[in-house]
This record gives sequence, C-alpha cells and structure tokens, in this order.
Amino acid sequence: MAWLGQKLRQLWRRRSGVAQQSMRLLTDNLSPAQRDQLEVFNYFDVIGGDTGTRYRIRFGDLMNVEQLDSRGKRVRLLCFAPEGRLPVADTMLAQKIALELFEAEAVHTANERQEWPNFRERPRSGFDTPRHALRVNGN
Repeated sequence: MAWLGQKLRQLWRRRSGVAQQSMRLLTDNLSPAQRDQLEVFNYFDVIGGDTGTRYRIRFGDLMNVEQLDSRGKRVRLLCFAPEGRLPVADTMLAQKIALELFEAEAVHTANERQEWPNFRERPRSGFDTPRHALRVNGN
C-alpha cells in the first residue's frame, strides 16, 4: 500500500506544478492593472474587441464571466470555456483572449444567466483558489 501513497503524492505534485505554470502563463498575459486586480480582488476586467463592452473574469471556470454596464454593474453572467479539462487559469486566459479577439462569437456561444441576486454569496466550489495561492515567483 505504500506504493499507492507514493503514486498519489507524485500525482499531486504534478498537478500542483501544472496549476502554477498555468497561473504564470495567465499573469504573463495580463496588463499590470489586470494583474493587480487579480491579486487583490480575484478577478480582472477585459474590454471586448468588437463592442468595447467591459467584462469581468472572476477566478474560476463556471459562470465566472460578468458582462458589465457603463456604471460597472453586472448585466449578466456568461459561461464559456475551451473543451477539455484544463487548469482554471488556462480557461481564464482563453476567455480573455476570446473576448478581446472574438467577442461576438464568444458571447453568442456562451450560456448565460440574467440574474444572480448577490454574487458574493455564491457558494464556493472546492476548486476555488485562495488569493495567497495566486502569487507567482514570490510576488
């Protein structure tokens, strides 16, 4: 049975390394302002490439994209992601790129929800990462 524990530890280390690489790739592709937003608030804002609409991408990969109005209030929640099982940060990077380069197609294919009374009261999944885990390279 000792071999099972060893295999599980190896798998855990590999997944942890992949998540760190994924977060590094995401932060390398964010502007300084977006990086600050992500570290402080666990989200970052993106401007849609077709309409100039502002979107907020929250840390996560399920109903984590908010379309905002001109005052910064949420209009609707969107859910779209690349196929496959990817680390959360890879999904967020794909969402960012899609909104900047293919906004109309991304929004058209997204599942959406118009109302969510209070986003902060949304139940947290077991896959949410605490803010302190978002730091890369000791920053």
